[in-house]
Amino acid sequence: MEIDTKSLTNEKVNSMRNQNKTKNSGATLIIFLCWLVYMVSYLGKVNYSANITHIIDSYNVSKSEAGLVPTFFFFAYGIGQVVNGVLSRKYNAKWTVFTSLAISSVINLVIAVTDNFALLKWLWLINGFVLSMLWPVLISLLAYALPQKDLERSSVTMGTTVAIGTVMIYGLSSVYSVIDNYKLAFYTPGIIGILVSIVWLKLFKEALYKSKKEKDEEIEIVKKEKKDITAEKEGWNKKIFIVSVCALCFCGVGVNLIKDGLTTWVPTILKEEYSMSDSISILLTVFLPVVAVFGNLCALKVHKLIPDYITHCFIVFSLIAIIIGVIIGCLEVKWAILMLVCLIVVNFLASSLNSLITSIYPIFMRGKVDSGFYAGMLNGFCYLGSTISAYGLGYIAEHFGWTAVFYFLIAFCIAVAITWCGYKMYIRIVK
Repeated sequence: MEIDTKSLTNEKVNSMRNQNKTKNSGATLIIFLCWLVYMVSYLGKVNYSANITHIIDSYNVSKSEAGLVPTFFFFAYGIGQVVNGVLSRKYNAKWTVFTSLAISSVINLVIAVTDNFALLKWLWLINGFVLSMLWPVLISLLAYALPQKDLERSSVTMGTTVAIGTVMIYGLSSVYSVIDNYKLAFYTPGIIGILVSIVWLKLFKEALYKSKKEKDEEIEIVKKEKKDITAEKEGWNKKIFIVSVCALCFCGVGVNLIKDGLTTWVPTILKEEYSMSDSISILLTVFLPVVAVFGNLCALKVHKLIPDYITHCFIVFSLIAIIIGVIIGCLEVKWAILMLVCLIVVNFLASSLNSLITSIYPIFMRGKVDSGFYAGMLNGFCYLGSTISAYGLGYIAEHFGWTAVFYFLIAFCIAVAITWCGYKMYIRIVK
């Protein structure tokens, strides 16, 4: 049974929050554990992209060959998201999360010691599938265990995992580049991941019990207040919902096409277009996810002003298209600083949409849909964009140059605008 946020009076909500401050909140602990697991998983997910320039030089392979490895990852991750989204409610969250993170850690350790480049894509394929279990299971767990008052906090917190994990591994990779040992970027998540998976096993039962107890107490308060807990079903239009989910899936492809495309290839762009060293180009790329940490909070505030998810996406993609136009100009005149600033802003905007689609939407819709399923499905489509970004953008750059890559991204933004127009026309017809 779900609760409408509006059904809780401010007095009751504040009273419950004050009570939680005086004790160890189970909700806080379960949110922290989910945040820690997913943040650490990102260390063993984007470390390949963070060191792709070193990998190209070390194995003497082309950009498209190097980009094929993360393409295998994103392919498995995207399909796994959908499959595991469907099955997430049947999984034992405790052991699924432990197994996923532990296997990923072992894979990273194997890559750290192997010199066989042909093996990398298959290991990264397995890594992609096992890590695809995490997001739908964690979101489903949060939607199941958290009181209504903690949903917004959990959404904001989980939205920072991607940015913080990316910042950490890119920062460390820059240091490892200076000491000329990029393989440490694979040892690091391998060791930390095993430790965190053990912490998860140790604290999970206590965190879930306390959080579920707090949620049950909240439900009892609502019952005593005799509020209408079914109010959130009002205004539900299944046809509009299906169309909006399809539109969000399409937007999700574009979001990660841009976000992960920049994260993967910006070090190479800075090296090739501006002759920067590997360590400097990697370090400068860290600024992209640093700013993106605030993307989730921004998405939440904008969502309150623009409740329609598709319109929200349309406005942000329009801004991205304009800024990418400036980036193209910077490439022509070789303005490195302005280009880097624009890349940071684009990454911030794309990251905010990623949080909107994969975190805010499924958690806030928990009373109407299976949060785990839609979190997995939407994240799966996001990683379809990641798949295209790794190999596809590398191929375009290799044959047509980096300017063509950015024109391609603008074209996708235009496609989102067309999708939004079609969505709005459909709503007018249905209503």
